Amino acid sequence: MDRSEEVAAKLERVRAWLGEHAADAVLFRSQANFAWLTAGGRSHVSIGEESGIAWLLVTPSGAFVITTNIERPRLLDEELGDLPYEVLAYPWHSPDEAVSLVEERAAAAVADLPLGPFPPADASLAELRFTLLPPEAERYRALGRDAAVALESAARAAEPGMTELEVSGVLASECRSRDILPLVDLVGADDRIDRYRHPIPTERRVDRTVMLAVTGRRAGLHASLTRFVSFGPVETDREARAPSTARVDARYLLASRPGASLTEVFAAGVEQYAREGYPGEQERHHQGGLTGYAGREIFATARADHALSENQALAWNPSITGTKSEDTVLVRDGFPEILTRTGDWPELEVELEGERIARPSFLVR
Repeated sequence: MDRSEEVAAKLERVRAWLGEHAADAVLFRSQANFAWLTAGGRSHVSIGEESGIAWLLVTPSGAFVITTNIERPRLLDEELGDLPYEVLAYPWHSPDEAVSLVEERAAAAVADLPLGPFPPADASLAELRFTLLPPEAERYRALGRDAAVALESAARAAEPGMTELEVSGVLASECRSRDILPLVDLVGADDRIDRYRHPIPTERRVDRTVMLAVTGRRAGLHASLTRFVSFGPVETDREARAPSTARVDARYLLASRPGASLTEVFAAGVEQYAREGYPGEQERHHQGGLTGYAGREIFATARADHALSENQALAWNPSITGTKSEDTVLVRDGFPEILTRTGDWPELEVELEGERIARPSFLVR
């Protein structure tokens, strides 16, 4: 399946959705859906905006890119190629013309991000992108490997005395050199790991332990992982809790089979926390869930009834104070495929319910 065939298959999904929902058209404004419907195209100038600089309009018989005169040349040269989209440009200083271009081609469009006359589509629209086609899975594998190399390289470069911001700078450089946008960039040193589940980097200097976590985006896909470095022997409390965290993570991963709901997998992890002697620990931090074209497409909770399918992506991130375990995986019929694994990082072999799975351990330096 080449890029044009991939896009054609996705347009078929959208048009089938249109038929089921009696809608005239769908307007896709988000960066995430632009990437999905162009097989990895980029529609950002600012990564801080949910909407991109180009919209996609899909009707039963047409597919259009709507953008400004500024962005049209680059999109044609670098993002769209020979994809089956007609590009419609409007003057950058006349944004109302973008709405008119949509209205001229669709009497009543719904949108992924509502705007003026275009009401929001229901949640089932986003579900179209959850199950990955083979080329997407291959892009995810490449992203997972590169994200893991980037983060583990930054972890190995960390030294006592460096500030969290300096470690973060190395991580960002390792990511950007591999065309990965580090959208979540967490670095915590020592007691900040214990105090905060999401330690935004600060001027705090590293002493004994540093945690690095990243969610990196490339071609619209998101890869998440976390690693720990200990300078000298791992601190006693952290060392005692880490195997329990790894077992909770393993329980989530092993329960993530096709047909299982996120609710069921979440319940398995909650049960494992209790078995480990940490009942209720899930209340201190979200546990992760479905990923793909968003950092988390759906967070797993006791009410997340989404049923998993093969070739959907997950990133679980259980934590027990001072420890955490996180990788990105593809759901498989037999065993989860870990995407963010280099094979060059210390691991803990977990045996659980008759199965064995490796989880990341501390790098001791």
